[in-house]
Amino acid sequence: MQLQANKALWTIVFIMTGTGVAHADWDFIPTPLEYEVWPLYCKVQYSFARGGQDHTYSRAYSDTEMNQWKQILGDRTFIGLHHWCASLHYLSRSKVESNPAKRNFVLRQALGDAMYSYQRAEEWSPVYPEMSITVAEIKMALGEHDEAIAVLENAIKVQPKQPKPYLALAMTYRKQRNLAAAKDLLAAADVATGGESSDIQYNLGLINLEMGDLDAAAENAKQAYGRGYPLTGLKEKLAKLGRSIH
Repeated sequence: MQLQANKALWTIVFIMTGTGVAHADWDFIPTPLEYEVWPLYCKVQYSFARGGQDHTYSRAYSDTEMNQWKQILGDRTFIGLHHWCASLHYLSRSKVESNPAKRNFVLRQALGDAMYSYQRAEEWSPVYPEMSITVAEIKMALGEHDEAIAVLENAIKVQPKQPKPYLALAMTYRKQRNLAAAKDLLAAADVATGGESSDIQYNLGLINLEMGDLDAAAENAKQAYGRGYPLTGLKEKLAKLGRSIH
């Protein structure tokens, strides 16, 4: 009897942490702060997913607003979007969870929801790169590094002009101390995005600095700050080494 009870318990856990979270009984409710920081399309889709029910701090959106977002994001992407929206908060919750078992449980919740949306989204959707980054971050946190890299590589393949997947993958390489791969990737990203991304130049500067190429880092900094990049970290690091950016 105890064995059967344990099996039943683990079945419930599997359903909650795997694809089972993505069925009709989906009942994620964000905190008031989590709701407020959601992008508008998450709020609209949450209203759609909850059948227009109004909650303490959420509101119902019109069919017109929902249809507008379906056109922008893609019909299939929009319909499954609420799971990815929930995964953003599960991922955030996992980062402040000190208990390893509980943290892993929350990460599995995040992965189940994120994968539901990711696997149903149109690859051309403007939110697809963001979904890919979320899935990759969760997989990295779970130790599934190769799978995370594959997700980011696919995002780059299907939307090569979007800088964020390049940046996320370069950060992954950087954490692995593979600076050469990170540099090559961002150099390719700079070409693919038409040289318009201050983010790419800033991160190239950081990598060149770590590789000891001050001249290249200084040039990257000039490009990044010339395009209005807001963070001053690269500039400050260079200044400490006697290289000022004008």
